Amino acid sequence: MPILKEHYSFDRTDIRQLRDFLVNQRRLSGWTQEELSDRSGVSVRTIRNLETGSNTNPRRTSVSLLLTALGATATAFSEPAPWDSGRRPALGQSPDLHSDQTALPPWQGPRPLGDALVGRQADLGHVLSAAQRSRLIVLTGPGGVGKTRIALAAASRLRPLFQGGVAVAELHDIPPQHLEPAASAAELTRVVRRLTSNEGGARGGAGLGRRLLVLDSAEHVSQQTARIARQLLDEHPGLQIIVTSRRALAVGAAETWEVEPLSCDQRDGSDTELPSAVELFLRRVRASLPTLDLGNRLPLVQQLCRLLDGMPLAIEVAARGLRSLPLTTLLHDGTLFHLLAHVDAGDLSRHRTLSDSVRWSYELLPAPHRELLRELSSLPRTFSLDAIPAQSGGGFGSTRVAHLLAELADVSLVQINRGQQYRYGVHALVRHWVTQEEASTDLGRSAEQARDRPVLAGSTWRRAI
Repeated sequence: MPILKEHYSFDRTDIRQLRDFLVNQRRLSGWTQEELSDRSGVSVRTIRNLETGSNTNPRRTSVSLLLTALGATATAFSEPAPWDSGRRPALGQSPDLHSDQTALPPWQGPRPLGDALVGRQADLGHVLSAAQRSRLIVLTGPGGVGKTRIALAAASRLRPLFQGGVAVAELHDIPPQHLEPAASAAELTRVVRRLTSNEGGARGGAGLGRRLLVLDSAEHVSQQTARIARQLLDEHPGLQIIVTSRRALAVGAAETWEVEPLSCDQRDGSDTELPSAVELFLRRVRASLPTLDLGNRLPLVQQLCRLLDGMPLAIEVAARGLRSLPLTTLLHDGTLFHLLAHVDAGDLSRHRTLSDSVRWSYELLPAPHRELLRELSSLPRTFSLDAIPAQSGGGFGSTRVAHLLAELADVSLVQINRGQQYRYGVHALVRHWVTQEEASTDLGRSAEQARDRPVLAGSTWRRAI
């Protein structure tokens, strides 16, 4: 991959042309500077300085990301952008969508939702930057944290750079590798090979060319995904892959990025900027209930977001709950988690409810891991390794417990705060579901024991019915 100069060198005409293009295109799109920042991964300060003309020596990556976010596949600069060797129109010209050379490359599969990625500037910026360093990027994190949205948003911005197009494969319908290894491997191979064949969108019969492949929800086929990713990258030098998975992939060449929940607290020194979790909640409320004003109830909104540990999908579902329940009612744990467990979130997630999402991860665990997770769910919200009883996880001792804990963290069911002393935590949604599941299991076990217990009926014994 070519090494590029870090900055563009503009003369006065160039910088004025760039400034006018950014301002005009942003306004035509109806975006604020903050929304363009969310979509491009470029800071608001950089956008502001470019639009005012005070930055006359911008970074090459910043300009490229802004042009991509605004739908421009070209620049007027003498040196071509990375991955792009074709003819490009001058800066400020709209691409001719009827021309094979300037039309956007093809896209197969699910597309981004199109709404702003609140609080995800760092995540998106990292993925876009990593795409210049690595051909395999893996986004990990718990269910509902936003991995798929970030991956699709990044693919949309990178799309003009891949003449062979973007292909997205949802892997959740493939059988789990630990239950049906042969069927799982065969189906995964079929899906991926179909998207990377020459018929999958390469232009002009020139082979696969540069293509971006997104493999979504690979946690239940992580080993097989790692294997086929290595094969594909060896076979196709122009291919890049983005994988989303609750479990990290064992591929040495992969660049892994852990997607964390949104912040529920203000940044240090910021008295006006809303925490990203609160901002997301307010945006979703404004979209569904534009007449509801929560401006004087921000502390309660922040409290609700903390109850949900800043998980984006849970926040979006809770915001919908305001259509029928007041904010004060949602703040009760029983009401809130009952709502999250039963409200259909099918248009926001591949799982119909948040309970389905947690169950999906839980059912992929072996029995010792489940037992340890149940015990961890009864501990405080954050805890140290020393706080876990040594007899946890089936009584294997402290060393075994440490290994099980690491594996639970590897599948995103336990989160880690990597400070001077590592602190661990189980997200509120997981903790609530596991606790309810254990109570339901205990209730079922008690009922089964009652059925099997002999009872006296007159002078004969019979089983309870």
